[in-house]
Amino acid sequence: MSRKTLWALVMVVALAVLALPGAGAQEMTPTVQWGGNDELGSFLVGPNGMTLYIFANDTPGVSNCSGDCLANWPPLLVEEGQQPTLAAGIPGRLGVIQRPDDGTFQVVYNGMPLYYWVNDKQPGDATGHNVRGVWFVAKPADVSLGGNAELGPFLVGPNGMTLYMFTKDAPGVSNCSGDCLAKWPPLLVSEGQQPTLQPGLPGTVSTIEREDGTYQVTYNDMPLYYWVNDQQPGDATGQGVNDVWFVIQPPTVRVGSNDELGAFLVGPDGMTLYMFTKDAPGVSNCYDDCAVRWPPLLIPEGQQPTAGEGVTGKLGVTERQDGTYQVTYNDMPLYYWIKDVVPGDATGQNVGEVWFVVSPEESMGAMGAEQPAAPALDGAALVAQRCTVCHSAERIDNARKDRAGWEATVDRMIGYGAQLNADERQAVIDYLSSR
Repeated sequence: MSRKTLWALVMVVALAVLALPGAGAQEMTPTVQWGGNDELGSFLVGPNGMTLYIFANDTPGVSNCSGDCLANWPPLLVEEGQQPTLAAGIPGRLGVIQRPDDGTFQVVYNGMPLYYWVNDKQPGDATGHNVRGVWFVAKPADVSLGGNAELGPFLVGPNGMTLYMFTKDAPGVSNCSGDCLAKWPPLLVSEGQQPTLQPGLPGTVSTIEREDGTYQVTYNDMPLYYWVNDQQPGDATGQGVNDVWFVIQPPTVRVGSNDELGAFLVGPDGMTLYMFTKDAPGVSNCYDDCAVRWPPLLIPEGQQPTAGEGVTGKLGVTERQDGTYQVTYNDMPLYYWIKDVVPGDATGQNVGEVWFVVSPEESMGAMGAEQPAAPALDGAALVAQRCTVCHSAERIDNARKDRAGWEATVDRMIGYGAQLNADERQAVIDYLSSR
């Protein structure tokens, strides 16, 4: 039996077990899981066990595959409002984009849209790899963000296992050899391979050549290692060993930016952070459905958040009603926005006129008062000019909905290509709801 066939049988058995009564509800099956074969090693697969691919002609958060391309490379889709899930141990970040051609919702991994290949027939097949030099199996970056409940976020390798640095090393030089290497295996790549870093993480990755001719990955010039006693992703039993081995943790809060808004605060994964004007200093008023849409930036109990370069305000911690601990900035509780897909996205800016990105100079008292007043916008004119992408003017005129219904409709219009920023979206909803 070939090893490729063995991979396929393992995947089929795993999927069959998930389908057995008592083995877990079908909806609990992770959207993206581990798979692989002997030729390519581990790679990502969908909930059906079939190989997932990325398209080199896509850009983060944007699919450039349509028409005949989609017939050959069907997208990995979820239902509207469904949040995709990663199997335990897979590093990286999932998100959802709405496709402009048919309004369906496609899963993205580290910002890149995911697809199947029509010619793969069974789990373990990866016949779409390197097709035309632009299609590749989806894999985690060589260095990604993982973590656990005790330490919070830290760097992990492509297998999800914890990475460590050795304080006796020097930049670009490993001083771990012999018995040391048996306990602390280096993170290696092939000769000539440029290691990859999860998008949004700070720092740089490179390689050094070891004495045995292998190539070890470095992060900010420091060699990276695993620890032989870690058994599964999330383990960090090497932390503090002999006071010379440590996990690598990005700053809790640092400065990011985009062209539209300039500089603002981001979390350890590079995703935009927001404040809520209905909060009070040191007190979050976002719970239940609100906290699903606006996940709080959390930190393990007893830890203090760390600041990256340019973060000049005061970082702190507030305890939430569920006993978790949320990071604050100048007493403002900090949140993510569930609809941001890639680092640099700030689609939560001015949502409901109560959610805003946080400038490094921002303070709780200044927020809201410092937000410039939006110019008066003509909702009726915007509907006529921008909102007939997927609805005729007559259909819009004849429709009768409550505000929530119009909010959902306008968001679908935007997904289909209606060009509306946050203020224009609000003006359109106000107009349609007032008729």
